[in-house]
Amino acid sequence: MTTRPASARRRRLVVVGSGVAGLTGAIRAADPARGEGADVVLLTKARLADSNSMLAQGGFAAVLPEGQCAPGDSVASHAADTVAAGAGHGNRGAIEAMCAAAAGAVEALVSRGVGFDRDADGRLALGLEAAHSFPRILHAGGDASGAGISLALIAVLRRLEAEGRVQVLEGAAATEILLEAGEAVGVAYTLAGGAAAPHTSGRISADAVLLATGGAGQLYAQTTNPAVATGDGVALAYRAGAVLRDLEFYQFHPTALQTRDADGRLRSQLVSEAVRGEGAVIRDAAGRRFVGDYHALGELAPRDAVSRALALHARAGGGQAFLDATGLEERHGRGFLARRFPGLDAMTRAAGFDWRREPLPIGPAAHYWMGGVATDLDGATSVPGLYAAGETACTGVHGANRLASNSLLEGAVFAARAVEHALSRVGGAWHGPSPAGEHSILSPEAEDQGTPGDLLAGAAGRARLAAAMQADAGVLREREGLDRLRSALGSWASEEPEAANLLTLGRLLAAAAAARGESLGSHFRLDAPQRRADGLGAAASIDVVRAPAIAGRTS
Repeated sequence: MTTRPASARRRRLVVVGSGVAGLTGAIRAADPARGEGADVVLLTKARLADSNSMLAQGGFAAVLPEGQCAPGDSVASHAADTVAAGAGHGNRGAIEAMCAAAAGAVEALVSRGVGFDRDADGRLALGLEAAHSFPRILHAGGDASGAGISLALIAVLRRLEAEGRVQVLEGAAATEILLEAGEAVGVAYTLAGGAAAPHTSGRISADAVLLATGGAGQLYAQTTNPAVATGDGVALAYRAGAVLRDLEFYQFHPTALQTRDADGRLRSQLVSEAVRGEGAVIRDAAGRRFVGDYHALGELAPRDAVSRALALHARAGGGQAFLDATGLEERHGRGFLARRFPGLDAMTRAAGFDWRREPLPIGPAAHYWMGGVATDLDGATSVPGLYAAGETACTGVHGANRLASNSLLEGAVFAARAVEHALSRVGGAWHGPSPAGEHSILSPEAEDQGTPGDLLAGAAGRARLAAAMQADAGVLREREGLDRLRSALGSWASEEPEAANLLTLGRLLAAAAAARGESLGSHFRLDAPQRRADGLGAAASIDVVRAPAIAGRTS
């Protein structure tokens, strides 16, 4: 299968992925305000609405103009909170750029039909979430912010498609970044078909490729992510020779509702940060609040700290943890939980709980990958012509742990920047990131090689991989477990594209986690619980490249 040829007068952009970053990128590139706009093709391996963004409950962090923001709040405060939550590991320039662009991103979303919630006076309503110094979180539909934003953007994209400005390929899985002389010039893909034609293959040429496929939560047995979150964009970029960064930093959300399915398997469903922002607390099996024993901010500490508290407390015999929201109705009035969190209210009831009257059993679940394809502030990777945005990318804004409600913001801001750079570039020098300077270099020459004799096949194979990752590369890590994990993953292989991507990424994550022999943010080593004086330190990143290189580090 082939796509229509690019217009001689328009640059072609291929976008892979349909979360907030992918949708923003495609819409921005095809915008009629750009004149004729670009020739845009968007591929997504499932439906447009199948993404992590669609499931985001929390909201969109932004400091609005004076008079609309909380008294005393500022862009500088938002940036400082982002740096602090990230354990000081973040890229200050990227953080400042993102926070400064947040209000403009909100304005753009409203202009595209996003209906953010408003207060009784008609002003944009602002919520408080963990590790934020002020209420600055915009929500849509109470606890359906991701869906509210995604559906509005999908509607815009469909209009552009009807006008012939965008070509959308659903059920199209990108399989390779096409390269010429080391530059990205398009993608290869497979398109799912019916029983008579299981799939067809195609290639799309392009002036630039934007990867926005989201995260890789399916690496773990317990995750808040949907089935499509298999890290495809990161794996594609790695095989194309792009630098990956900060892969050891995987955030586990502390409050995932834990239930059992019909087969007795543990299941995790996200319970928004905003519930704790409204006053819910966490208790142990004895009914005691304990998170404050591990962090001064208690339940409103950064996510990595709260997840670590749950894991360490359970390890010490604290038993099952519970999220207690039973006091919120008394504090805010009868019916508050259903009004403020309609989606969660329905979810908890479907799971057999009345959270107005009983606490919810919770535990940490893989939620967001701070690491990914290394990019500069314009989304450019180390491969000319190849861009990344959203969770696929590592801009450095999240450091070692993401601040709540900064993910949708990052996707919107940096996808727009990437498109502007991609469509204005006219050959010449490429200034993407490189694994040099302050960054530590990790060279896993054979990390993407497996032993064909031990194939991971089907759901059972994926479950085997996820269980191993959960056990040894989860919230709590140590050398023995990481060595065991690397040995196991190194002996496995898969012929299934998604499983192969996950296996490659699992190996790379484990290698990066082993290389950082200290604790920082979401990467917690039981055998090195403190940041070491002789360790890499907060400033240094571990970069992963496919080409052989000498492993080393610099301070």
